[in-house]
Amino acid sequence: MRRLRASCHIPLLAACASPLWAAAADWQPSATLVAIYQTTNQSQIDSETAVSANLFLRRRVDADEWLVHVEGATTPTDSGVSSQVPEANAIVGGALDMNGWGRVQLSELYHTRTPQAGQVFSIGYLDISSFFEQSRIASDETSQFMGASFTGNPTIEFPDYTLGAVFEQTVQDGPVLRLGLTSSNGLANNPDRSYSHLLSVGNEGKGVFAVSSASWKNTAWLLRVGIWANTADHEAIDGSGRGLRNNGSYLLAGYRQRRHALNFRFGVANEKVSRASAFTSLGYQFRLDQYVLGAGAAHAFLSSREPDASMGDTQHYEIYLRRDLSRRVFLTGDIQHVVSTNFGSSAALRGQGITIYGLRLTWLYE
Repeated sequence: MRRLRASCHIPLLAACASPLWAAAADWQPSATLVAIYQTTNQSQIDSETAVSANLFLRRRVDADEWLVHVEGATTPTDSGVSSQVPEANAIVGGALDMNGWGRVQLSELYHTRTPQAGQVFSIGYLDISSFFEQSRIASDETSQFMGASFTGNPTIEFPDYTLGAVFEQTVQDGPVLRLGLTSSNGLANNPDRSYSHLLSVGNEGKGVFAVSSASWKNTAWLLRVGIWANTADHEAIDGSGRGLRNNGSYLLAGYRQRRHALNFRFGVANEKVSRASAFTSLGYQFRLDQYVLGAGAAHAFLSSREPDASMGDTQHYEIYLRRDLSRRVFLTGDIQHVVSTNFGSSAALRGQGITIYGLRLTWLYE
C-alpha cells in the first residue's frame, strides 16, 4: 500500500483528501441487479436461472456529461430457455466472451455535450438503440416485459455497444430530430467479442450503421418514425450472393392516460438479407398502487426469400404481474407463449407452441 507523502501531515489530511472526495462526489451512480428464473412446458428445454448486473456512473459539469456503464452477466446454458427460445429473455447475452461465457465488461463510455438549448451531441462508445427505440412501457427488461419481442424492434439491425455519435435537435413547437452514425459492428457483433476488433472499424466486411428519426411527445402521446441502413457486407438469405446491405424503416407509438398505457411498434427490413422482413407488436400496461400488470402480443414475419419452406412466422405473447415490494425492489411473475421460436430454425421445436413461466427479482439503486 502506498504511504502518504510526508508533506501531507495528519492535521492536513482532510485538506489533502478533500479534492479527491469532491471529484468522486461529482460522479452520480445508479445500478440494477436482476435475477430471473424460467422454465417451460417442453421437457427438452432445461429450466434456467440468469443474473445480470449494471452499474452506471454519470458526471455532469455545466454543458458536459460523461457516462460509464459496466455490465456483468452469468453464462447461459446451451439447452436452457434463453438459448432454445431466444425471444423469451431480453437480459441474457448482454455480456458474454468469445466462448459464450458470462463476464464483466465495459459496455458504454461516452461524452454528451449540450452546446445550446435544444441541441445535444453524444460521441464515444455507446448503445445506439437507447437513443432511437425507447418506449415508456416496453423497453426495460429489468422491470417491464421480459420477452425480447417487447423490449425492441427486431427488424432494426442495431449494432451492439459500438463506436459512434448521435446528434439531437429539438425544433421549437415541433419534433425532436435525431441522427446517428456508428460502426456496423459492435462488441458482440465481432467473432471474438474483443475490444481490439471493436476498434478496428475498417476491417474487411464492416461498414457503418446510420439512423435518423423524428419524434413528437407530450404528456399523453409519443410518436417516433425513423429510417436506418447497415452497410456491412451481408449475405443473401437464399445463398445467391454477398455484398448486400440491410435497410429499413420503423414506427413507435405510445399513449398514456392515468393508470393505463399502450405501446405499438412496426418495422420493415430488406427481406433479401433479413430473416425478419416485418414486425409488429402491441403492449399494454395497467398500474394500481404497488402492482403493475402488463400484456403484449407480437408477430415477426418471415422473409419470403427464406428457402426453407418448413419455417414460418413467429408469434409471441406475454403477460406479467409486478409487485413493488419497495421503491427499489420489484418481484415479477411472468407467462409467455411463443409459436415457431426463431422462425422455427430449430427442427426439434418447429411448429410447436412453447409456454414459458418466469419469476424475476429486481433491485434498483439510484
